[in-house]
Amino acid sequence: MNSIWYIARKIGFGQGARFTRFMLGLGTVSIALSIAIMILANAITNGFQHQITQKIYDFWGHIHISSGYTNKFFETEAITLDSILLEEIRDLDLTKQGAAGKVRSVDGIIQYPVILQQNDLLEGAIIRSLDSTYRYDVMDQYMVEGSLDSFQMEERSVMLSRSIQRKMDAEVGDRIILYFIKDDQQLPRRFRIRGIYNTGVMEYDDKIVFARTEDIRNILGFELGTFTSYEVSLEKNQDISVYDDYLYQNVVPSEYFNFSIEELWPNIFQWVYMQETNEQLIMVLLLIVSVINMITVFFILVMEKVQVIGLFKALGALNRDVRRIFILLAGRILFFGILIGNGLALVLGYLQQRFQLITLDESEYYISHVPIEFNFSFILMINGIVLIVCVLFMFLPALVISRIRPSKTLRFA
Repeated sequence: MNSIWYIARKIGFGQGARFTRFMLGLGTVSIALSIAIMILANAITNGFQHQITQKIYDFWGHIHISSGYTNKFFETEAITLDSILLEEIRDLDLTKQGAAGKVRSVDGIIQYPVILQQNDLLEGAIIRSLDSTYRYDVMDQYMVEGSLDSFQMEERSVMLSRSIQRKMDAEVGDRIILYFIKDDQQLPRRFRIRGIYNTGVMEYDDKIVFARTEDIRNILGFELGTFTSYEVSLEKNQDISVYDDYLYQNVVPSEYFNFSIEELWPNIFQWVYMQETNEQLIMVLLLIVSVINMITVFFILVMEKVQVIGLFKALGALNRDVRRIFILLAGRILFFGILIGNGLALVLGYLQQRFQLITLDESEYYISHVPIEFNFSFILMINGIVLIVCVLFMFLPALVISRIRPSKTLRFA
């Protein structure tokens, strides 16, 4: 084996092996680029799926309970769930039925259409209530101006999205008039802007403003414990279907309906999950390219060294020994190609994570930069697949060596 490895090194990197070195380098670069692109494609797809869907889950919960099965943006009909039922939902644990986590929280929400007025500017919106039990740590990561503390403590406080704030030409601290319509009566109320948020999901940002639950309840005359819907937030996003089905069949009263957030935002979720199809297509194409490149490089190496092969055979070398020489050279391509490809992908991914070098139009992609989230189990898997498939296909061109006859190759040496 040592002699075979020595010969392989001399053929690949010895004196006068410039063309062979070039082909080995070309093959290594090809494998490295294919590996790097596959890893980055998966990391970008993971980033898009997680970060975009998480924005929606953060602001909208996972499951809604309302007075009717609807995919409308808001409900104005008040509903009340008794405390025993709410406690039952909060304590729900379906891990034995296949869920990965439990219920994290249940929040009563009031959503109501309003008209905003700032000087002569008017803008339609939907006001959404937040009470003292809301997960303000989630809201904090989307705040771009103002203070959540002021919003929670001050009466008649409101938070606008960056999109609505720009349309209204308003600033934090400004007073703004909100018009509520109830029983055919107009109810104008003054609020003060305490904060500006931005999620990047324009379907949300273009419509939603936040106010305190007690302020909206007082204006609309809702009784304590009365809301327009309830939102159930889960510990694990993948448990939506399990809890949604269970709530519908066993918990939610027959006069009410529950539906998942994916039913409310089907277009966004379909677009996000469609990226998986694109990713899979890229993986298949790049794997095919890797195999073709390896076979091509192997064939060229064998054909370029056909007289050397003939000489080895004339000196008594067996076909399997000659094949090992070229399989070792091909193995070197694979080893360094995979190593460089992994390193390149991880470095580029880290730079994008750290410095956000590649930016996106947030209004089109729901996020301001290309997101990167590595899945290291996938990285190990794709390395293994590339290695196994390429090794298997390397034996096809290796069979050509057994058909080379010394009498024919040395005749023209």
